[in-house]
Formats: sequence, structure tokens, C-alpha cells
Amino acid sequence: TMSSEADYDEGEEGSGPVWLPPGADAAGEDAPFCNSLEEHFWVPDRIADKSASVVEAVNDFHFAMINDRPRNHFYRQALERAVKKGDTVLEIGTGSGLLAMLAARAGPEHVYAVEANGNMAELAEQLIKSNGLDSKITVINALSTEVDVGQPDGLPKKADVLVSEILGTLLLGESALAFVSDCRKRLLTPDATIIPAAGVQFVSLIESADIKSITSASNWGGINLEGFDALQDTCNVVFTKQYGFRLSSVPYKTIASRIPVAEVDFYTDDRDSLPETRRITVTAEADGTVHAAMLYWEVYADRERKEVMSTDPEATRDNFPRDMQWGQALQLVEDTSVIGTCPVPLVVKKGDELEMLVRFSRDKAVMQFEISKKGGAAADPAADVGAEFSAACSIVDSS
Repeated sequence: TMSSEADYDEGEEGSGPVWLPPGADAAGEDAPFCNSLEEHFWVPDRIADKSASVVEAVNDFHFAMINDRPRNHFYRQALERAVKKGDTVLEIGTGSGLLAMLAARAGPEHVYAVEANGNMAELAEQLIKSNGLDSKITVINALSTEVDVGQPDGLPKKADVLVSEILGTLLLGESALAFVSDCRKRLLTPDATIIPAAGVQFVSLIESADIKSITSASNWGGINLEGFDALQDTCNVVFTKQYGFRLSSVPYKTIASRIPVAEVDFYTDDRDSLPETRRITVTAEADGTVHAAMLYWEVYADRERKEVMSTDPEATRDNFPRDMQWGQALQLVEDTSVIGTCPVPLVVKKGDELEMLVRFSRDKAVMQFEISKKGGAAADPAADVGAEFSAACSIVDSS
């Protein structure tokens, strides 16, 4: 499920929580890694006293992120185009310091790299020094929301370029919009360049027998087990890496493709730019059963959207690291126009109009989908779901 263990800061009153990076100092004291194992287990000294959350995050996705070569190329090209002599560059969420070092090599006056975790900030400083760039880069150990202009341990002046890679499996899963808009208002010059410039969260509706085989019950040996589907979760978004597979390696059919559900301009938008709910009419492009809503995103290096980085399964097919750090997200689908003791499959014909209700979380980082045939076309479940809907699951109401 979309991580329920992430740290959140409540932010400004009424603004909703802001996601905090793993091990962020602002989240309070984190247990050392050695405490995560039984006391008689061996732990190398090099990580024994480090933040357990940071060690987990580095091994979960940072190595894959660093080795996503097309990602690195995307940022290097964007920085080389944007950075001019005399510029001040701000990076938020520097991690290893890689993007800060790419920025420094593009020839600015100075780069300020903000990192929320002390262990990670110290490691970034070591890597920056080992690459001979310590005179060009200053690492600031803080949340970007804690950094000010003209203050000790802050920026000496407003930045001309902002670069960040605080993107999750969901486009705004790491509260990128909240952090970037805060920087834009306080830490950047009015004509600053922002990288990435924009992004779009897409959803496609898909049919997949393989996904169905690991998310629902089926009959076996003459025994009806489909009533077990009463506990199927069709509410939460789950990352493909949490299921343990790459969507690019799983056969699936697209029922409705590339539906934009959230378009974000990092130059102008903030969290209030996205609604709490959004209703979209979708036309089925093929016959089939909608087993899942599949989420992926694109971000664009510039406002013209010429340079694209994407988590579309077709874009990650030959990029194993990208699937392991981001991948895609899935929400299982049922026909919400029919209420029963078990979820009713959403079976459609090409040309059917579907109504998609998108709900956004308070911080706009997470979303949920409710999908039904438009106009209550699923009022006769027997006509629609056929053999896929078992007698073990009774209809309570249909409307």
C-alpha cells in the first residue's frame, strides 16, 4: 500500500501534511540501524550507528536511482542548458549529491545542496570532496522549508536555478509540489529556472490475467473459493515493486490508455491547484475486464516539454533500475455501481463510457479511483459480469 509508515509534517494550518524524507532530522530522533537486528547478529561498524530509516531507504531505492543512467542524463542535459556563469543553483533532497555535482560541472558560481538527514548530508559532503567539487558546493543539513536567505546555514542570496528529484512512484508521492512551491516563493529569483518544469500523472485501465491471479481467489478442484474476494482491497494504491514484479514483464491489455489525472506546472502551481476530487469520463478502447488502474507519470525538463522522463512500463522495459526505484502503481478495480458482498468485476465493451471519480489526499500526494459504467449501465450485473461473478458472492443492491 502507499506507505503508511512515512513521516509527515503537518505544515501550515489547514494545508495538510507534508511528506518527510526517510530519516529526516525534523521527524525526530531515529533509531540506529544496529537496533533493527537482534543484539547477537553481526552489523558492520560502518552502518551500525547510522539512521535505520536512511539505511533502509538507500538499499530500497537509492542504489537503483543512482544507476538509472537515462535519469542522470535527463538531469545533466537540463542543467547544462539552464545553468549560466554566475548563477546560484539550489538543489533540494541531494541524497548522494549526484545532481549537485552535475550542476557544479555546468559552471555556476555556487551550488547549495539541501539534505534533510544528517548521515546522508555527511556522506554527500564526502562524495563531493572526493570528486574535487567541495569548493563549488555547500551542503546544508536541513529541510528546504527550514532554509532561509541571508541567514547562517542558509543561502547568501536567492537562487537562479532550482533542481530537485523528489518524485515518488506517484508523481507527487514525496510532496514535490509542496516543497517546490515553497522554494519558489522564498528562495528563488523571480525568473529562476525550475528543473523539472512540469509533470503529468497518468492512469491507464488494464486487464491482466496474471494480476488477477495474485489479487483474487479462483475455484480449484471443484471447490468454490470466490467468496474469499470479500476481503479484496480495491481502495488502496499498491506499488508494483511491493507486489514483487515489473509490469513491463507482465502481459496485460489496455482498456483505456493515458488518462491525465493531475497536470502540474512547477513554475506556478501549489497544492491548492489540485482539487480534492475530480470526475473524468473515459471511453473504453477495447472489450474486457478492468482489473486495475495503472498509474505512471512523465516529467519534463523544460516548459516546452521537449525532454521527457517517464515511468510508463514501455519506457522502463529496458531500464531495470527505474522499475526498482519507481516502477508503477496499481489500484484494483471493481464496478462501484453494484454493491455486493464481494467486489463485482467491471466488464466493458469497446465504446462504453466509464465514469472515473478521482479523490486526492489532503497533501495531494496520493489518489484513489472509483470507476463505474456511466449512467448506471451496470444495473443488471448478471448481464455484465457473466462467469466471472460467482454465486458465492451475492448482490446486495444495484443502482
